[in-house]
Amino acid sequence: MKSFWITLLQKAIAALLAKDWDAVVSSVYLLTGADIPGEQKREQVYLMLRDAGVSVATWLLYAAIEIAYGQIKK
Repeated sequence: MKSFWITLLQKAIAALLAKDWDAVVSSVYLLTGADIPGEQKREQVYLMLRDAGVSVATWLLYAAIEIAYGQIKK
């Protein structure tokens, strides 16, 4: 059952990130072979993708605003 929820979460995140999901996967893949601790790998991927994350967060916030506006307008 746990793998079902992980798969569902992955699909939801991939859908939210849209084109940026491939960049996340590629960036993580690039660092899988690096000879550094896992926490440093995560930090490097974060730094590489921070701009994409800001863009996604901004898009998600605007979408939430539009949804809220549509709900109130009803």
